[in-house]
Amino acid sequence: MNKKGIVISVLAFIISLLLIIVGSNPTTIFSKILRLNNDNKMPQELYHVYLAGESLGVIKSKEDFENYIDSKQDELKKKYNVEKVYAPNDLKIMKEITYNAKVLSSKEIYDKLEQIKGKSSFTIDGYEIEIQGLEKKREQEEIKTEDQVIYVIDRSIWDNSVNKTVTAFIDPEEYTNYLNNNQKEIQENETGKIINSISIKNKITITKCRIPAEGKIYTTEEELSQFLLFGHNEEQETYKVAAGDTIVDIANNNKLSVEEFLIANPTFKSANDLLYPGQEVKLALIDPQFDIVEKETEAYKAPKAKTTVYKEDNTKYVGYEQVEEEGSDGLELITEIREIINGEINDTLYPSKVELVPAVNKVVVRGTKQYSSSSGIEYDVPVGIGSWVWPTNTPYTISSGFSWRWGKHHDAVDITGTGYGSPIKAANNGVIITSTYNSYNGNYIIIKHSDNYYTIYGHLAARYKQAGAVVMANDVIGSMGMTGYATGVHLHFGVFRGHPYKGGTALNPLNFYR
Repeated sequence: MNKKGIVISVLAFIISLLLIIVGSNPTTIFSKILRLNNDNKMPQELYHVYLAGESLGVIKSKEDFENYIDSKQDELKKKYNVEKVYAPNDLKIMKEITYNAKVLSSKEIYDKLEQIKGKSSFTIDGYEIEIQGLEKKREQEEIKTEDQVIYVIDRSIWDNSVNKTVTAFIDPEEYTNYLNNNQKEIQENETGKIINSISIKNKITITKCRIPAEGKIYTTEEELSQFLLFGHNEEQETYKVAAGDTIVDIANNNKLSVEEFLIANPTFKSANDLLYPGQEVKLALIDPQFDIVEKETEAYKAPKAKTTVYKEDNTKYVGYEQVEEEGSDGLELITEIREIINGEINDTLYPSKVELVPAVNKVVVRGTKQYSSSSGIEYDVPVGIGSWVWPTNTPYTISSGFSWRWGKHHDAVDITGTGYGSPIKAANNGVIITSTYNSYNGNYIIIKHSDNYYTIYGHLAARYKQAGAVVMANDVIGSMGMTGYATGVHLHFGVFRGHPYKGGTALNPLNFYR
């Protein structure tokens, strides 16, 4: 037989064999061949289970497996009072068409999950709240608050906890009136206060989803409120009041501002509230997890400070002062707009001032005859101490006092409200020993006075005097700003006995004006 005949015979044999295999339906040829190659098994629709990308095995029914998970979680259901528990969020069940896969039972896959418990968590229906951190500037430091993720089952727990946190900083009655649009408007030329707006500075995202049941889930308003206000859920330190204790004493002795003490102990309304021996108070340092921004307007009557007018006498040496006329304060109706962040004044504006009683100027005769001064870094002071002059325009607001705050002592007062670029004046006669810039104080000036007193003026927008300049009380030395680590426009004003950065002792500036 020739080659052509051989080929024809082989082809005929193959066709005959195929016909035997597939019968009279040639369209099933390939499926029959696949069946032969797979031990006569048909393809199956199964489900492949993966945990964090790793294979746990193959199951027959996704629904049966999910129901099995739910059936084993009585403890979690009881703990959180829920009806259904779900698979971990990073557990994926993928449909597959396969032939030779080894099918495991729901129990076998579940047992594998239990063996690696801790890597993932079963889930329940709830809410995930993401609080984005903020970059902040504080006196002498720049901070970044951490992002936070909070889980709750009931949305009302979050909403009510936020309201509790807000009322730690804002009077509850005023807050309720604001929410209900029930505030009494301020009438023209009358006193009063209204809240203009309340907002949260952080970006907050609330998502309804399946949350990890083995993570921290807040189930009560009290617990979540404590975390939002103090940044932890640890047992708070307490103090038992002794005879003679005051709120101011307890706060200072425990590195708290009075405001922080009152927030931690909301039953007290002011620093003047009375204490009794044996009473227990909290000593927690607040660490709010978001910034509550309140804007309010208040109209009030306040003294209009008298202006000091100087008469120069060139026969008397610099430092000589004699009051010729004492003068008197007046009275004015002031409208003040404040921005308050977490209970602390951040910025102040005075859109209107109405004079009710005019002030009478104080007249002082001041010597102008000069002493000579020596050169060097530490300057001799050719002028004596005179009357202490307030370093800003009026009216003004003390946004932060000479006290503890954020766990550190604020060795000065922050003065705001007179506006960006408003004049900053020398508080007393002296010589400027420092006029420079650094990242903390921004533009700042230090003045050396007689009797080893020093004053510091920080966060200036501009400095008008240089080191070596002799200044008199009330001389303009710069302008108010917010350079360096400053939140809002203000003056950081400090008084020291001794050089501020060479072992000097910080003194409360307000004591020089009482």
